[in-house]
Amino acid sequence: MSGKESKSDAKVGGANTGNGSATPCSGGEGAMMVAPGQKGEYISREAFESNPKGYFTDLHAQGKATSKPNK
Repeated sequence: MSGKESKSDAKVGGANTGNGSATPCSGGEGAMMVAPGQKGEYISREAFESNPKGYFTDLHAQGKATSKPNK
């Protein structure tokens, strides 16, 4: 996978943060990172760092909505 392949837009804290590109650089405008807990999805590093609690709150809420109870 090259650094120029595009990924779908990502969400952080309920806000749309992705710009569709997966830039493998650190820092700077438009930097992307692998989304924690999202199996290879990319998100905006700036948006994640500005609200990591919101990201994980949304991630856990999505997991609860799609998970099946264990019996």
